[in-house]
Amino acid sequence: MSEHVIRVGILHRHRLLRESLACYLSQRETISVVYAASEWELDGRALSELHAQVFLLECDKASREPMQAAKQLHAYAPESKILMLDVPDREADILSCIEDAGASGYLLRDASADDVLRAVEALARGETLCSPRIAHLLCSRISTLAQRDGGAGLDDDAGLTRREREIIGLIERGLCNKEIAVHLCIEVQTVKNHVHNILDKLQLQDRREAARYARERGLVARGH
Repeated sequence: MSEHVIRVGILHRHRLLRESLACYLSQRETISVVYAASEWELDGRALSELHAQVFLLECDKASREPMQAAKQLHAYAPESKILMLDVPDREADILSCIEDAGASGYLLRDASADDVLRAVEALARGETLCSPRIAHLLCSRISTLAQRDGGAGLDDDAGLTRREREIIGLIERGLCNKEIAVHLCIEVQTVKNHVHNILDKLQLQDRREAARYARERGLVARGH
């Protein structure tokens, strides 16, 4: 098999569509469908062993499966790109796919099989799929957030990302990794990775020093 084969996973509740997509994509010599299911059954280890470059997830607001899959993908297979399928042509739904699920692309409900193929190939090349209208909305939202937070998506002194600043604030409040994971609705391993990056960036020895740094810099999380 060619080293350029794109490994694809599919999570979709409708069997006919799922199997049709898998069959259609598998006919291409450059694509290998390594996972196809209606329910999410992969743990972290199994997911990382798939080495899937692109995952097709159904945009199903009534089910937790797509978001569960997205969270595990970001935690255990961050190199995998997410393509959301069957997305309603509404700004709120499209933005949710990108912001909440972390999708690199989306296809509306009227997309064809050829559209899926082209999207898979584009994501595998490292491209993103986003209409100019949605790109403009995202830029506007980022600009608004930057202004609200003092014009900085990063901490100017330490280079901390917004998520890292949020986590160090929770460390200052005394939360452990598991509690932070529950608070932010992310995996514990993801929290551990963030904590490691925080300590490395700030050249700190432990969580106690991180908590002191947060207090001194005013990076204290708001209570809930």
